[in-house]
Amino acid sequence: MKIGIIGMGHVGATLAYTLCLQGLAETLILIDTNEAKVQAEYLELSDAVKNLDHDVKLVKNDYAALVDAALVVFCAGDITVLETATDRLAELRVTSKIVAAIAPKLQASGFSGLVISITNPCDVIALYLANLTGFDKAKVIGSGTLIDTNRLKNRAGREDVLVIGEHGESQVALNVTPDIEKQATGTGWEIYAAKHHTAFGIASSVARIIRVLKTDTRELLPVSSYDEVENCYYATLTELTLENGVVQRVLPSLNNLETDRLTQSIQTIKRNYLEI
Repeated sequence: MKIGIIGMGHVGATLAYTLCLQGLAETLILIDTNEAKVQAEYLELSDAVKNLDHDVKLVKNDYAALVDAALVVFCAGDITVLETATDRLAELRVTSKIVAAIAPKLQASGFSGLVISITNPCDVIALYLANLTGFDKAKVIGSGTLIDTNRLKNRAGREDVLVIGEHGESQVALNVTPDIEKQATGTGWEIYAAKHHTAFGIASSVARIIRVLKTDTRELLPVSSYDEVENCYYATLTELTLENGVVQRVLPSLNNLETDRLTQSIQTIKRNYLEI
């Protein structure tokens, strides 16, 4: 599989390394405005690949090479914004400009595959990227609440839990107590406070999405996908294929409180989109 990664920061580089180790990509296209960073990651990944029992072709900063790629993972951003952020929309003010700069290049490349957007705020950026490129919204998804669901499973010590809605503060955790939900929601911030970034969890989550697509297992995953009625991206259980993108969205059974919270989460995403 030929995969492009746009944005070679902590997440992009970790994802590239993960895809190499797991043998999920035959060709990786590494793209970033920081050419020195791309060169460094290219060199180090080239060293890593020599230890594997499979080959991975690496390509640097070539949008034209995306023309026949099956997937593009969009993870361009600036994590340093959070160091001085005074409100939760600070990251959006930066990442929306990055999307506006990159979208025309992605569109002009002739790429026609599936886009997985990681850049935060995830749901808002997925919609903005889809709108700016004009790509079929069924073939643009966000990484959504898969990482949040994994965090919730770890905090709850159970597998029968799920997070839907926004990948953010308004997310809705199902089948857990408020205390467990609070702990899970704070996990990312706890990691960031010590490391000043998060990478392993989200990179492995996206690798899992790619593995499901490559093997066509049709596993339902809580990724961010487009709701035509709401004109909004938010996470619910979603069936994906590499050829068609979103095949179906499956909303789990919700009680009245959970339904109200999901409605509020969707409205939060919509309000944030209007801030662009």
